[in-house]
Amino acid sequence: MMIRRQNSKFLVAAALGLALPALADRVVRMAAGKGFAAFTGEPPPRNPATIGVSWGQAFVWTAVAGALGGVARMAARKALSRKLPTEH
Repeated sequence: MMIRRQNSKFLVAAALGLALPALADRVVRMAAGKGFAAFTGEPPPRNPATIGVSWGQAFVWTAVAGALGGVARMAARKALSRKLPTEH
């Protein structure tokens, strides 16, 4: 019985460890996209190879979205590391 309870806690921790950082990344990138659109008057470029997307737009969007998404994932993982069991 004790092993089953520990396994279920581990499975919940593993699921949260995968889902929450991805969700945090998605939410932050969506917010960054809205900010980019408000600032530039255009939606963020989805594909930098699309005709009409300048190098500057592609570079700025990639840098901003990547940095903010990375920080959001790291913060979610850090918060989870304090709350959830990590040993199996």
